[in-house]
Amino acid sequence: MKPRYKTARCILYRDDQYLLAVHNRYWFGAEPRWGLPGGQIEWGESPAVTAARELEEELEVFVPDMIEVGAWSYKHALHMVFAAPLHDDIERYDDMELLEIRWFTEPEVAALKTRSSLHANYELEAIQRLRAKLDGDVRALAAG
Repeated sequence: MKPRYKTARCILYRDDQYLLAVHNRYWFGAEPRWGLPGGQIEWGESPAVTAARELEEELEVFVPDMIEVGAWSYKHALHMVFAAPLHDDIERYDDMELLEIRWFTEPEVAALKTRSSLHANYELEAIQRLRAKLDGDVRALAAG
């Protein structure tokens, strides 16, 4: 039986930076927490289609190719994480959906985790897994 995912998220990356966002609906009156862009999987939608749709809706970004990073459990549900490079600047984003977006380095994401300022608390691990996958790809290309 295929696992059922609640949300699909995407790590957008460029150079050594990763895009995180503060989602509007989660943190009214509370300290903002940074998370990966993405959202709820709709009926009949695959996690990859959801991630691409959410990037277009929230950030006005079209990402033709994503790599699967993995799944994480959060609040008794599974959440699938993908990744894609993004070299262009984000000109606009849906400010009804997102309060803020910002690029962070991995050490900055680690500092957010230390301060309990990450939304789902798996963001740093997902970034580290992505980096390991990308480093492995580079080594495989160099060896080939």
